[in-house]
Amino acid sequence: MRVTGVTVNALLPGGATLTGMIPDSVSAETRSQLLDPQIIVPPLLWLASSDADGVTGKRIVATQWSQTEPPADQAGWS
Repeated sequence: MRVTGVTVNALLPGGATLTGMIPDSVSAETRSQLLDPQIIVPPLLWLASSDADGVTGKRIVATQWSQTEPPADQAGWS
């Protein structure tokens, strides 16, 4: 896609997340170590807002998201 000029953002939870994709056979102990899916909400809301206009080609990891740091400073390839 490089030659097309199209870029996207990647939004990741930052680890295994307790979603409907986790089989019922996974133990309660393992489930307790999985991320809460709600972790993705703050960076998702920012990315969907007009504050993120022009932000593209970035990798955003929810476990590294901070409510105190400027959102644009947290978006980047690492």
